Parts: sequence; C-alpha cells; structure tokens
Amino acid sequence: MNVDLKLGLALITAHLLADFVFQSNKDVENKKKPAVLGKHALLAAGLSYLLAGDWQAWPVPAVIGLTHFLIDRVNAGLKQNSLRVFLLDQAAHLAVITVMAWLSPTVFPVVSEWVSLWGAGFTKALVIMAGLILTTQVGGVVVGIEVQPYLVDLTKPKGQENQSIIAAKKEAQRGLMKGGRVIGQSERGLIFFLAMIGKPEAVAFLIAAKSIFRFGELNDREHRAEAEYITIGTLMSFTWGLVAAWGTWWLASHL
Repeated sequence: MNVDLKLGLALITAHLLADFVFQSNKDVENKKKPAVLGKHALLAAGLSYLLAGDWQAWPVPAVIGLTHFLIDRVNAGLKQNSLRVFLLDQAAHLAVITVMAWLSPTVFPVVSEWVSLWGAGFTKALVIMAGLILTTQVGGVVVGIEVQPYLVDLTKPKGQENQSIIAAKKEAQRGLMKGGRVIGQSERGLIFFLAMIGKPEAVAFLIAAKSIFRFGELNDREHRAEAEYITIGTLMSFTWGLVAAWGTWWLASHL
C-alpha cells in the first residue's frame, strides 16, 4: 500500500496542535455550541493546510475540517468522560488522517514546499513536535482521566464527620489550581528532553527524588491517601512519558 507518510505526519502534528495546544479548557467545555466547534474545526483545517505545505491541495484541509467537526460533534453529545470515549475520539481522527495519507498519492498528490526547502529536517521537526505534545499534553489528559476516580474517593467524606472536620480536610488537600498539571507536564517534558539527548538513565534520579520527597507522607496516616493518590498519578505519568519519549526518539533516529 502506497501511503504518503510525510503528509500523514503533518496532519497528525496539526491535529495534536489543534486538540491539545491551541484548544482551551473553555472551548472543550463549550463544544456543544456550533460556533465553538466550528472555530475549532477551522483551526484544525488551517493547521493541516499550513503543515501540509501544498497551497493547491485545498481538499485535504477541507476534509480534515469537516470530519473534525462531525467527530467532535458526536463526541460532545456523549456525557461519559472516560478513557474509552477519549481513545475512540482520537482513533476516529487518526483513521481519517490515515485514509487521507493513503489516498494522497493517487487522488490528490501533495507536494510539500516545506520538505522541498528543508528536506528530512522538516519531517524530523514534525516528529519531535508531535512527540513532545504527545508526551506532555496528551499524557496529561490520559493520566487526569485515569486518576479521577481516586480523586473522587480522596475528597469523599467518610463516616459521620461534622462539617468543620470535612472542611478542614478539604482545606488540607487543597493545592494550587493548576499546580498538579504543571508539575506533570514539566516532569514529562524533562523525561522527553533526557530521552532525546540520549540520557534516559537520568530519569531514575528524577523518580528517586520525587519518591524521597513523598516517602514521609506515605508513613503519615493523616496524609497517606493523598500520598498514594500522588504516587499513582506519578507512576502513570512517568510510564507514559518514558514510552512516548522513547518512541519519538526511535522514530526520529530512523528518518
């Protein structure tokens, strides 16, 4: 099967940018509004057009924009916020991109001006950009969905405690509004950097440092639940970061 891999990579990178970099939380929450969804679909189409690099190949971003709108419209109607729904949504977008890359050589050939100018360097840059977004941003979404049940259990009142005790517990558990997200993104970003420069063994020191930092809380019965919640999230985050970063390094090194 003859597949335009360069176009496929450009469209995947455009999709990751549209969904995980330039889309705000407010946009996600208001996806049911046609105007918000339309703006997001136009962004996906525009980024696809830009990164594809062939100004005559307008059918490519047109199809991407239309299908992006339809897929997200269906997803917005689903109330269930689960990993399965998220993966199905992303799989649908990836399927469209795969079909476009498969049809490109025969139906609408795409000749990228960026590849003509910079050659394999542009393709490698796309791989690194896509890998960085996959490692930091997508990893944050996946880990956030997976640890949500533990967070609900952590904040759920136990027994017949009075309101003052419950309020005190919630205050003790309160942290910075986006602190956990920024920490996770920074950790995975550092893992990505270490993997790309060929020093993945240094990740062990990062894991050890965070483990030591939380060791005391694991032995503290008052904060054991919080420590376990953070440890679970950290292990998920590190695992995702290592797999995504090493996968990016391997792909970039074989271009």
